[in-house]
Amino acid sequence: MTSDGLLLLEIAASVVLVTAWIALVHRRLDAQVRLYAIQSLALAVISGLVAYLYSAPLLYLTGALFAALNGALLPWILLTVRRELRIPPEANMLVSVRGSALAGLGCLLLAVAVVGPLTPLAAVPAAGLLPISVTVVLVGLFVTVSRRKAFSQVLGILVMENGVFLAGLALTYGLGLLLELGIAANLLVLAIVSRLFLHRMKDSFDSLDADVLRSLEG
Repeated sequence: MTSDGLLLLEIAASVVLVTAWIALVHRRLDAQVRLYAIQSLALAVISGLVAYLYSAPLLYLTGALFAALNGALLPWILLTVRRELRIPPEANMLVSVRGSALAGLGCLLLAVAVVGPLTPLAAVPAAGLLPISVTVVLVGLFVTVSRRKAFSQVLGILVMENGVFLAGLALTYGLGLLLELGIAANLLVLAIVSRLFLHRMKDSFDSLDADVLRSLEG
């Protein structure tokens, strides 16, 4: 295990954490999608580094697939959906930017307090991957529940999926490729279904605002 490899792993893990926090406080949807793409590419790099540092060669292929799917294809689909449906570029946030920033900090502190002591027991204890993965999951959950637009909520779910992927790398990198392929397939299905779902809502209700949709209940 080389010190350069560990340094790169720490840098990539920091990118994952920082992009999650910036996406939490950013109002522009296109910027959030691009941050998701950068985060996914950083996760692909982490997969390759874990493969190199811990002699898990299947993770090279996992990283390549993750980069192609989550780093390129899914962001392209999301940006295309936003343009085709003419979704306003600003996110409708239920919580202020300052409140969202504090919530992100709270997610980090909670993750460090709860799973930080378990880090030495992980398959990949380096770079704090386990608490970072839990932080990303919590941030994605907060994005999902604190945004009005269904489009933003889909982004939150995808960020949560990234956190789950990172947790899988930290805990079970030796399980092989099948689990990672299953996650990738689920993400692709989620993107396709989300696109159809958003199209149907737009056609039926002429709105993607969650408050408007709730007002139509009953």
